[in-house]
Amino acid sequence: MAKSNGLGMQLYVDGYAIGDDTKEIGEIGGGPAALDYTPITKSAMVRIGGQRDGRMNWTAFFNPSNGETHDVLGALPTSGRYAMGCIATTIGSPAASLYGKQINYDPTRPQDGSLSVAVNVQGDGYGLEWGELLTAAPRHDTAATDGSGVEFPGQAYLQLPGSSGNTATTPDAAALDIVGDIDIRAHIAADDWTPAADSAIVAKFLTTGNQRSYSLLLSTAGALVLAFSTDGTAVISKTSTANLSALAAGASAWVRATMDVDNGASGYTVRFYTSTDGTTWTQLGLDVVTATATSIHAGTAVLELGSRNGGTTDLLAGKVFEAEVRTGIGGTAVAHPVATTSGITDLTGLVWTVNGTASLSNRTVHGLQAYLHVVAFTGADATIKLQESSDNGATDTWTDVVGGAFTAVTTGPQAQRIQTARGLTVERYLRVVSTTSGGFTSLVFVVAAVKNETEVLL
Repeated sequence: MAKSNGLGMQLYVDGYAIGDDTKEIGEIGGGPAALDYTPITKSAMVRIGGQRDGRMNWTAFFNPSNGETHDVLGALPTSGRYAMGCIATTIGSPAASLYGKQINYDPTRPQDGSLSVAVNVQGDGYGLEWGELLTAAPRHDTAATDGSGVEFPGQAYLQLPGSSGNTATTPDAAALDIVGDIDIRAHIAADDWTPAADSAIVAKFLTTGNQRSYSLLLSTAGALVLAFSTDGTAVISKTSTANLSALAAGASAWVRATMDVDNGASGYTVRFYTSTDGTTWTQLGLDVVTATATSIHAGTAVLELGSRNGGTTDLLAGKVFEAEVRTGIGGTAVAHPVATTSGITDLTGLVWTVNGTASLSNRTVHGLQAYLHVVAFTGADATIKLQESSDNGATDTWTDVVGGAFTAVTTGPQAQRIQTARGLTVERYLRVVSTTSGGFTSLVFVVAAVKNETEVLL
């Protein structure tokens, strides 16, 4: 994005657009308090974050007209106020929102005869929240309207529909032809952790031509399965003694399987693991030990995500965020695909192709907050709500964000703040829709949303 200036901003307070009566914005600030935690062993300050806060202060022109700045700000209400500073007025532009207490209304008349007023709002219960406008500032609806989508950043993923041909693949390479110890890891969100059919997560496995090598699967019971072949023909499957059936549909987890092809005791050992971060692993069930050492067929099959046999069988429905194949347990990575919204980046240099209707998107998993300012309203009622889609409605139908509806509007000006559940998954695109049961002829409003990329406690 190009550098920009502060021209064309707008300021809202409790639904009133007061930008035309604002001379300057002195500060839009916030963040955690800096707590001094400097021990006597240090020669410089050490600070940690404390409570979040927020503040906005600006200078307004004195305007005593009805509904203008003196009416809006001069009363100094003891209740909370909603303030929103819009860097620009186009949809998708940055906006800072604050719920707080107005602590002053201080006119100043210098010698030149001008009359201006200093105003300061300080956070109350929430810190300053930067987000993006989901509407123009303002938007004017004359009937129920579906707004345009706005893209937000988040954790990228490969979306797999669980149907033939819709997967991601990379050609065979010498480094992928592992014949000894192997370590397969993946971060996924299965649509169903007890799927109707066994579902491949990572595989180098082709029936045609007997090119079966290795694969990690999720079984119908929610167990992890390491399936491999020593000769490309016969398949050996080892299943975890515990399962992941307790995971909710769509929940994400790291999964892992390792195989020590010669455990030093005349056999081989397979272990399964789960993790919340891909770093610290917890073993899933017991060691699966088999007599007689083994090996893996090198094979010429492609390496694929979410399927076997070149995207035609054992199809995974869900999301793949990242995967890894290592030669040796904890050894060197030979494949490390990571999803981005523009493609799959492999940290080892492999080139991946996304096939069919498999797609790339992103999401966040910490909920959102949204602010509404209703400037004017004529009609019986209007409900303003947020909807989400992973691809701006192209194939993923827009659906209501859970907890993303404001209280029905019957009058204006007014302002509201909502927040969803803190662990809510929110898709890549958001839009604002207006609906009504009794009808309206004019709804002038602005909405800004804040998607949390990290955990928020309040």
